[in-house]
Amino acid sequence: MNSYLLNRTLGSIPPSTFHVAQTSRLVQLLEPAPGIRFVSRPATGASPPEDQNIHQNTLDDGDGIAAHQAGVKVLAIDQFEGRYMVSGGADPSIHLWDLESRGSDLHHVHRSIASVTKASHREAHTHAITSVSIYPFDPTPSTILTTSHDRTLKLSALEPTCITPVHTFSFDFTPYSHSFSSHPASSLLIAVGTSEKTVRLLDLRSGLATHALPGHSSGVLSVSWAPHRPHILASGSTDHQVIMFDVRRAGRNAAIATLDMDDPTGVVPVSGPGRSPFAPHARAHTGAVTGVRWTSSGSHLITAGQDARIRVWDAATGANTLVHFGPRVRNSVSSHLAERAPLVLPGGIMATGHETLLWPNFHEHDDRGEIFVFEMREGTFVKRLKVPGLLARRNLGQGRVSALSAGRINALAWRGNGASGEGLELFSAHGDGTIRAWVSRDEIDDEENEENEEEVDRKRKREVLEELYRMNST
Repeated sequence: MNSYLLNRTLGSIPPSTFHVAQTSRLVQLLEPAPGIRFVSRPATGASPPEDQNIHQNTLDDGDGIAAHQAGVKVLAIDQFEGRYMVSGGADPSIHLWDLESRGSDLHHVHRSIASVTKASHREAHTHAITSVSIYPFDPTPSTILTTSHDRTLKLSALEPTCITPVHTFSFDFTPYSHSFSSHPASSLLIAVGTSEKTVRLLDLRSGLATHALPGHSSGVLSVSWAPHRPHILASGSTDHQVIMFDVRRAGRNAAIATLDMDDPTGVVPVSGPGRSPFAPHARAHTGAVTGVRWTSSGSHLITAGQDARIRVWDAATGANTLVHFGPRVRNSVSSHLAERAPLVLPGGIMATGHETLLWPNFHEHDDRGEIFVFEMREGTFVKRLKVPGLLARRNLGQGRVSALSAGRINALAWRGNGASGEGLELFSAHGDGTIRAWVSRDEIDDEENEENEEEVDRKRKREVLEELYRMNST
């Protein structure tokens, strides 16, 4: 990094190259930050403002400090400033958080600045939240979209102290996920993946359902709009298929392509050998497809399936790039269907050809609380992030792993300008109702922390000796 600083000072490398070098380094330095916690309950009148900063040793799970009363299911961060985060839980509450309130402090308690529950508003969701997104065209977040097991999609207004539901789309089936295109030419359609076989499209301008996209033979767990083409939509289903739709077409003609895990060539010009873009029997995975995500440029599509595989596809041809992420990946069958997708870092964070994705491992009976960081193009393992203290608690016999386990990571959210622009931040939603933070920490900070821990340990040992001396003297 010193050589980059020197070359940047001399003007021999452009600012963009220096930025990528710095952000790539910060990704490598991501570590858990147990001192940063999220609390949905308001601060008591007896607590002075300085109590916002609490030492991490006092923030264990026994304190009841949690973002939601039940598991945190989904997270979303606004795309403009990255200042606000919305979380949805199994409670089923929704909370808004101001991520800038902590500055660069590593020991801080975030408190929700606005929320809505079924007790606070009669139009609020009544069952667990399944997906959340923030309307992408307002510089300051003003509207959120949420789906729930209560078979509704709701538009809610974000106000200074509350979240107010303003419109409800009702279904006769369970919505598992939704996607709203942030492309400037977006048609303002909301795509919804549901327990029904079709993908449903909702028109935000009219407030009505427009039409359905047939093609799948069972429930659709994940949907995602292409970032470079506002009319192209990808969906993943429990039928093991990934289908590409062109929403400008009607009926079954809207399904324009399927992904085939056995096809490393993809669709080529008609004059050459190749397959039909839409093959009804093509399978992207040998298990249910739980997640579909595009790279920020739209050049590749990443899918995750319950066959414990993450696959990378060439979006132009539909070819399986055959990237293998190794035997570490877990994505087991769950008793409750839900979207589980990798987090693909946005463009400009890593150098071209070194795009990075993060995967929260999921195992129904043995959640270890781990996130894997991979290079997307080669499947190279970068590092593993582990929830601190989780193994120790399990060894103490504090209960078997369950849907309410601290190790169960239900969703990830990325903030590229964390700590007031000083680093990168990652947030994870956990089954025990907590939101955990992961920050980029420099080696210098780590050395200082180690020195502080050593000093605390020495002080504790001195106190033990002094106590022994006093006992002997009496």
